[in-house]
Amino acid sequence: MSDIARTLILCGILSGTQPVTLMGLLLIMSPGTSGSAASTRKGLAYLGGALLVETGVLFLSAMLAGNTVSGFSLGGKVFFIIRITLGTLLIVFGVRLRKPPKKPAPEIPAVLQKLQGLSTGKSFVAGATLADYQGPFVASLALATATVGTGGRLAAWGLYTLFATGIPVIVFVLTLRSQKALQKMNNATGWVMSHRRVLGSWFCLVAGVLLVSDAIMSWLAFGSH
Repeated sequence: MSDIARTLILCGILSGTQPVTLMGLLLIMSPGTSGSAASTRKGLAYLGGALLVETGVLFLSAMLAGNTVSGFSLGGKVFFIIRITLGTLLIVFGVRLRKPPKKPAPEIPAVLQKLQGLSTGKSFVAGATLADYQGPFVASLALATATVGTGGRLAAWGLYTLFATGIPVIVFVLTLRSQKALQKMNNATGWVMSHRRVLGSWFCLVAGVLLVSDAIMSWLAFGSH
């Protein structure tokens, strides 16, 4: 597997498993309208907003900034350092999340409480707002230094989209599959909310380690050429 393909798959998984984005989807389709046509429309609108940000921004980046910075240049080295720094910050944040909160946290974070009962249009805006921005940013840095042509950049973008959008879509489809699945989704929403700190910690730790490792491997690959 090429370095750019590995990086884009990693970034896609990072975006697709972003806890805040997935929690937002579950709350958009929360009990009350779950299983109804309105719930389906809101879920699709939310996914559309996230898709616009995550894959739209990366597509523009791939077409406009792809292969524009040499990995051997100062700018290229700075890009690698930024990727390593972002991964390190995620690790530090993940460690901090493992500490007990100073005061009891609400059942649902205040910023996410507003997602319940939104209209279809506002669900689209919510999806764009709660979309993952780290994945597209890191992927854009990788594409800027990637020595691949337009076809390679489009293929890399496709790999990112497959995971970044595919994972939330699977969650969406499963919640609409049956009434039993809807009940499981409702139960899962409560479980995720009550364990969000632990889940966020593990997400940050794993994602941080993978981002740092991937950036170092890509840097070493450039140096070996």
